[in-house]
Amino acid sequence: MENQKDEPSEEKESDNKEKIRAYIEQIADGKKPPIAKDLVQLEHVEVKKQQIGQDTIDLAKTLKDQYIEHDQFERLSNDELSILESFSRQRMLLTRIAIIINQSRVNIGIEPFKKEDLEKILDGLVSKGYIETEMVGDNIVYILTERGKYRIQ
Repeated sequence: MENQKDEPSEEKESDNKEKIRAYIEQIADGKKPPIAKDLVQLEHVEVKKQQIGQDTIDLAKTLKDQYIEHDQFERLSNDELSILESFSRQRMLLTRIAIIINQSRVNIGIEPFKKEDLEKILDGLVSKGYIETEMVGDNIVYILTERGKYRIQ
């Protein structure tokens, strides 16, 4: 008897499930998600070029000139940078600079600077404004400028 009661309830459940499935399929078929191109309305837009004002042109030229001047002034070779970084004090003699820079070069297997080569590089740094020179007795003293201090920091 119990088997007979279970069978009709199972049939009802399966019928209900089928009805629900059919109903969901019917709803899903009727409601397809809209495509993005159907939702968007495109309009043509006229674009006009803006005219550059004279003030803007003058400002651009000034900035470009300053950049070029600054960029050329900042270009230093590896030797110039290593010499600048060898300044342990603000004022140094040529012999002290030569000792410090050549010690580091010899340790890594690079040929040390000769006095003439070192003076040439130091003169280049003087012309670029990174160091200054001063005669003290018979010796030339090289003085690190503010620009030089800023560069090695």
